[in-house]
Amino acid sequence: MAAARSGSQDLPALELVPRETMAERVYIQLREAIMTGRFAPGQTLTLRGVAEAVGSSTMPVRGALTRLQAEGALVDGPGRGLMVPPMTLEILDELRDGRIALEGCIAKRAATRMTKADLTALQRVFDRMDARARAGDVAGYLRGNFEFHQAIYAHGCSEVMMGTIQNLWMRIGPFLNLVAPDLAHIAHSMEAHKQIFDALRRGDGEAARAGIERDLGDAADDIKARLLNREAANMEQPETA
Repeated sequence: MAAARSGSQDLPALELVPRETMAERVYIQLREAIMTGRFAPGQTLTLRGVAEAVGSSTMPVRGALTRLQAEGALVDGPGRGLMVPPMTLEILDELRDGRIALEGCIAKRAATRMTKADLTALQRVFDRMDARARAGDVAGYLRGNFEFHQAIYAHGCSEVMMGTIQNLWMRIGPFLNLVAPDLAHIAHSMEAHKQIFDALRRGDGEAARAGIERDLGDAADDIKARLLNREAANMEQPETA
């Protein structure tokens, strides 16, 4: 049992509360799953379903889902559930432009701050991601992609700005599911990642920024193509009586 503390404001002795509560752990797990594409666009999350999946009561799950909804990562879905929001071409363009501007600037800054030890650690992240890409491990590649970018941004921005980046990732992450199974997409993405990593090793901030623009721009273009193909397919489906 945690030791009790008595404060200086006439409070009774209280037990220390762990910094990471159950609601916080559920939130972190769901947030990372959304950012790494483990949830698909339009997928529904129910209070009971998530509680059973994480082995928790519904109360901490409710807090986590409410928090994710407030951040725009989830929206009202069918019935009483929440769902991963759909994407429009207009929102996709806004996310692409905002991410390129913000993440490119931060990668440029990181290039001047990363030490040799930092680059060695990033090399390990890159190598794991590359191995997963070559093996066709889509889920593993998506996790590695997230780890790679986060490892760079950790050296180029504050905690506040990192929160902004993660919010953008929560909106785009599920849509990486649309393109990640395409091995040609993964191969092109890895070329951009290598461009970014090589630029960071040289301390070339402008080249790192250009690599981020290439990576994020290509991903947005591939997602847009999938969305347009899906719209065309839906329009071609015959109407039912």
